Amino acid sequence: MAAAAWERFVGHRWLPKAAVVGLAAVLVAAFLLVRSERRDAHNAGVLETACGGVLPRETVRGLLPGDETWELRSDLDLTGPSGRGPRTLVRCSLDWGEYGGLELAAVPVLDVPLRGVRPGDILSAGTAKEPDWATAYRTATTQVTVGCPAGLPGYPRPVTRFRVHASLHHDDGSEVAGAAKELGPVVTAVADHVRDRGGCGGPAVKPSDVRPGPGRVAEDSEDSDEVPRACRWFRPGMLDGKAWGRDDREPRGFTGDDADVCSLTVPRAKPANRLDHVAGVTSVSWRGPLLPEARTAYGAELAALSPAPEPKSGEKSYVLAVWAESSCSGAPTLTRVRVETAASALAAGRADRILDAYLASSDCRAVKVLGKVWK
Repeated sequence: MAAAAWERFVGHRWLPKAAVVGLAAVLVAAFLLVRSERRDAHNAGVLETACGGVLPRETVRGLLPGDETWELRSDLDLTGPSGRGPRTLVRCSLDWGEYGGLELAAVPVLDVPLRGVRPGDILSAGTAKEPDWATAYRTATTQVTVGCPAGLPGYPRPVTRFRVHASLHHDDGSEVAGAAKELGPVVTAVADHVRDRGGCGGPAVKPSDVRPGPGRVAEDSEDSDEVPRACRWFRPGMLDGKAWGRDDREPRGFTGDDADVCSLTVPRAKPANRLDHVAGVTSVSWRGPLLPEARTAYGAELAALSPAPEPKSGEKSYVLAVWAESSCSGAPTLTRVRVETAASALAAGRADRILDAYLASSDCRAVKVLGKVWK
């Protein structure tokens, strides 16, 4: 009877082929299921170990393609007491496909040693070449600079800040849309890991503290004349000047964590005398660790501050410096604006307005003008 049933099955016109197809489908489904389970287990293991195991797994899992196998290409965690301070505190890279990947790093902020706190010293330090690992945050998808009041261990000079930056790209190399916001909790988790292991102290990092890389912001807002960011608050009309020409000296500027400097000259539209061809402005603000040194470097000038009556005009150059204390973006700040003209009345009449414009551009509040001094 069984033999007869088998003969009928074999002799059927399409049933044997359907059975073979069905069996193949079951085998393929089983194979895909096993492969998917193995891939999921592999990916879960990667998330457990990447970046010292501190990544928020559900958040990262939602950012990465679930149908791809993630590979941990580089992983480094040197936080905590470890002898000589490393250039990189944390680094990890999760890759898939040819170009897709999540890259994340935490690096110390090693400031270029200043020869002084005067504008020329800061501008010179601002042109120093920084290594690639120190500037990668500028073009990252998102980043945050974190204070470490107690200092990171192992460095010859105090290191009281570090940065965490992250980037997320599709398999074709393009940046994932909306990744800057989605990466906020990831960057925050790594930042708090470095804070805790380094014994930093200070407030915890919040996702709202995380911002796009400053290089990306600069690309979006860069003016065609390439005026430095620290000088964009100034307008030639503030000193009855005209627009810069091709042969005029270009403004020089520096924007840093502890100081901002701008030095520029503007051609005068209607010279008052034979020396009155250009007027100059130099603005500088100091914050954080540079405040005590700035007060020391300019001690004699600060001691001489007064309402500063206008000197008698003549055919020579006049320099008026006006000082102020304020809170800029929440940080105590000391500011000096220096105006140089060949007409004392112009410097005396415009210095306050120039100072106001500079402080307003820096979101400064609680301004207290300390006084002026003629140089």
